[in-house]
Amino acid sequence: MSKQAFAAVEKSFAAETASAFGFLASEFGLAGPELQGLVLPVVAFVGRGVRYRIMVDSDDKIVMTRIEIDLDPKRLVAELENLVQAAGLGARNLVAHSAPTLNSLRHALESQATYVRLLQPHMRSKNVVELMRTANAREWNVR
Repeated sequence: MSKQAFAAVEKSFAAETASAFGFLASEFGLAGPELQGLVLPVVAFVGRGVRYRIMVDSDDKIVMTRIEIDLDPKRLVAELENLVQAAGLGARNLVAHSAPTLNSLRHALESQATYVRLLQPHMRSKNVVELMRTANAREWNVR
C-alpha cells in the first residue's frame, strides 16, 4: 500500500466526510461539520444531546464513527457498528471501515453515513440510553 495513496486520504478526509455526512446538518439540524483533533483528524456534527465524531486512523487506515450522548453528569460513547447491531439494523461487519485509498475512503464514508441516517431516529427515542448500553457504550464523567 502506497504512502502516497493514503496521503490523498488524509488530505481529502474532511471534505469527503462533510459531503457524506452533510445530511446531519441539512436534514436533522445538527451543527457542523466541525474539524477537530490535532493528531487524529476528526469531523464532528453536534446536536442537542448527541454528537457524531467521524475520524480516520492513519495507523490502521480505517474510518470510524463514534456516537456520544450526554447524560448529566455522564457521557455515553458507542461505536457505530455496535449501535447498528443493537438497533437491529444489521450485523456489525456490514459497516465498512477500510480506507487505505481515496476510493475506499469514499466507500467507507458512504457505508457509515447510510447507517447513521438509519440510526438517527433511534438516537431521538426515549430508549436511547438503553440502546447505547446494549451497544456496549463507554461511560465517561464529564464533570
